[in-house]
Amino acid sequence: MEKKKQEVILSIKDVSKSFPGVKALDQVSIDVLRGTVHGVVGENGAGKSTLMKILSGVFQKESGTVIFDGETIKNTSPIQSMKSGLSIIYQELNLVNTMSVGENIYLGRFREMDGMRGTHTKAKELLESIGCTIDTYKLVSELSVSEKQMVEITKALSFDSKLIIMDEPSSSLTADEMKELVNIIHHLKEQGISIIYISHKLDEIFDFCDIVTVMRDGHVIDTKPTSAFTRSDMIAKMVGRTIENEYPERPHCVGETLLEVRSLNTNKLHDISFELKKGEILGLVGLVGAGRTEIVRAIFGADKVKGQQLFIDGKLVKINKPIDAKNAGMALVPEDRKLQGLVLPFSVEANISMASFEKMTKFGFLKRSTEKEIAERQVKALGVKTPSIKTKVKSLSGGNQQKCIVGRWLENNPRILILDEPTRGIDVGAKYEIYVLMKQIAESGGSVILISSELPEVLNMSNRVLTINEGRITGEFNPQAVTPDQIMEKALGLGKEELKS
Repeated sequence: MEKKKQEVILSIKDVSKSFPGVKALDQVSIDVLRGTVHGVVGENGAGKSTLMKILSGVFQKESGTVIFDGETIKNTSPIQSMKSGLSIIYQELNLVNTMSVGENIYLGRFREMDGMRGTHTKAKELLESIGCTIDTYKLVSELSVSEKQMVEITKALSFDSKLIIMDEPSSSLTADEMKELVNIIHHLKEQGISIIYISHKLDEIFDFCDIVTVMRDGHVIDTKPTSAFTRSDMIAKMVGRTIENEYPERPHCVGETLLEVRSLNTNKLHDISFELKKGEILGLVGLVGAGRTEIVRAIFGADKVKGQQLFIDGKLVKINKPIDAKNAGMALVPEDRKLQGLVLPFSVEANISMASFEKMTKFGFLKRSTEKEIAERQVKALGVKTPSIKTKVKSLSGGNQQKCIVGRWLENNPRILILDEPTRGIDVGAKYEIYVLMKQIAESGGSVILISSELPEVLNMSNRVLTINEGRITGEFNPQAVTPDQIMEKALGLGKEELKS
């Protein structure tokens, strides 16, 4: 018996979109089938987000056609798009923290729900339909990241969505939270709802996407069933070149102790002590909230401490604020590039040069020529893709924004570079470039502290790994001599004896 052909829920034909100096989309065509999970992958700047914003009504296309559920969509708005059954869940969740779960789900539609009681009753029913038991009266500010995503999904379902776009939904999720999200995706698929799933994590794409579209430089490079791709084939199509390995060889130049931390204590951290060697990449592994970020922020002088002793080259140093850390040869690329790392309304030039004012000033006056030289040097060295150094940094892709922060600190030739989630939300090509950069810093005599929620990243790039649980160091490992399960056991706080290799 011949298998019934699946119905196309969304048909995108020859869609194009330009911005000043950039052709973001060039005759893009994609068909999405009803009741499937359709993955979309590509480097930062490939056009994925632009296409999704056109579908959701944030941007208007310049040419081409979009047919959704049998109807041709011309000009639309985000609310019209949702009412038609097409919803998008952005990487930066779009919820009102000071309002309750129920109010967020039916925001602006309380009258249609017969007031607040009806709102919470309907919200509870929808949440339960996806197996979620969150209290609808709870404030969104009190929810975990995964719970907030459940609320976003429920909000989409409240518009009777036929297709939901998920943009990097797993970027801030733990492994257990990710399992919950996967269960809900399968549940939605069983109900005939289509998912467009955008992610830089290829494991996720291969695990549960039925079909994958690869985009590069505003073009569709290929679309076919996930099973028809190999990992290396997908990466090659994404970046336009073959990457034999996803990780470069780790550095093999570990020397004597460069940094020693003794008895670091805060309200959350308890007696943290460790050493960082010259030429070493030291990985910190732990669940979100375990204290990884708090450790490096305390070392860098960004958070108050109850007590600590820091030694660099065997000499006691006092670091009370970030400028002290900078003067001691340290640099910190923070976890959240948009909130903590960048001044989004400023230019690429200003963002890269802002840690180098002493180089750019003379008699209290700013030397614009030096500022330009610094920015151009780092843009060239790191391959930052930008129309101009005068371009506002907020218009760059995530990977290029990350390079701007890294370039800012490389200009000062730091001896200790701290990278907190350096590859979150960036593509496989940009990730490799950052890995190579880490290796170069180590091989030139510097040291790197790497924090990442992606365990393979830490295991493949680090010379040594420390596990963190509830503000304490619970283990120290040679990542080449232990299994991921052994590391995660200590990161989860399991077992009584400290395991060392």
